Order: sequence, then structure tokens, then C-alpha cells
Amino acid sequence: MRKSLINRQIIILLSAVLIGPFSFLSCSNNAPDISNAKLSLVFDYKSREALPQARLSLFVESLSNPRRFDSITVSASQNDFFWEANDLIIAADAEKTYCGITNLVMPQNQEFPAGDYTIVFHQADEQEKEIKRYINYDKAIYKTKADDIPALMQKLSATKMLTVYDEEKNILYYGPRTAELRDARGIWNNYRDAREFGESWITPNGNIICNMPVEKVVPGN
Repeated sequence: MRKSLINRQIIILLSAVLIGPFSFLSCSNNAPDISNAKLSLVFDYKSREALPQARLSLFVESLSNPRRFDSITVSASQNDFFWEANDLIIAADAEKTYCGITNLVMPQNQEFPAGDYTIVFHQADEQEKEIKRYINYDKAIYKTKADDIPALMQKLSATKMLTVYDEEKNILYYGPRTAELRDARGIWNNYRDAREFGESWITPNGNIICNMPVEKVVPGN
């Protein structure tokens, strides 16, 4: 039995985030085989002064035709929250194909529960594939501004990564912030189509991601 009215509602996925320089397809029926399922709690910072916005992101590697997916449901055992996603994202590069959801959110002013999450992959003939993932995190992140995130994430042995975007939000670079890319000038020297960049802190298991505010690349700075 659900705990409250708000806990009973199905939170529908309505939007997606940029994955990178992949080709995008639509999902349909008959769920394929999957591997490497990754459930991440993502904290996005819009500015240095603002507190983060949190969302769940789930992606799996598809071992067969990814168009066979029909829908995905995610439930949190601690608070009986339930999400359903029908408009799934498929991203493919030269070697692998991924399918998932990126923007599952909680009702306003509520925090994602730590604990077990049950993920069910549905196909049109009503057959299902279920997996479970566990998320444990420091809820102090909700009240931590961007400038204080590095100290908190370093305690968790998190890695700092850099993403560089062009004018159309395509990813030009994703990887460590090397000496060549230490500032906006270095980014511009290496990627002349760059328009924005942002840092991310990622825990070793990838379950927690903190995306710092995106900054502009101004030639000559």
C-alpha cells in the first residue's frame, strides 16, 4: 500500500539530456538483452549561488536490436516512489548501443531516498526483465553549493572530468582536465568550435555525479 497521495503518483519522464555525438533512434517493442546497467543520481548546478537540482539517470548497453524496448519502470523501496518512462532514449556510437532514461525527478522539495531501486524493462507482449541497483549517498549535497562540492567529493574519492560543447551542444571532448585544458584559453586553442565547458565530479562506482555550472568559452580569455 502506498504511503501517501504524492507517493502513489507515477512520475512520467518528459525530457532528455544530451548524451554526446551519437545517432538517436526511437524505441519500440520486444525488449532486447542488456548488460552494464548503470543507475546514477545526478546533481546539476545552474550557477555558483544556486543549490543543485537532482535527477535519476539510467542507461544500459543493448546486446541486440535496441528498438525492441517498450518502457522502463523504476521504483524506490524505501519510500514507494514509482516512475514510468515510455519515451526512451537510444544512443549509438560506432561500437555500442545504449538505451535509457535521464530525467526522473522527485516531487518538489523531496529528496531521493537512499537504498534499493528496482528497475523493470517491459516489452509489448508483457514479458519483463527485472534488475536491482543500490544507491547510497550523502544527502548534504542537497544543501551544498558548487564551490564546496570539490572538498565533499574528494572525500568520496571522486574523479573530476571536463566536458567541452560546441554551439549546438554536441560534445567535443569528455575526459580529464589536462594541463592543456586548464582554462578557457587552453580549451579554445585545442577546440576552436568550443562554446561552453563544464566540470563534473563522479564517484568511483558512477552512482553519484555532480555537474558544475556550465561556463562560456571566450576566445582570448
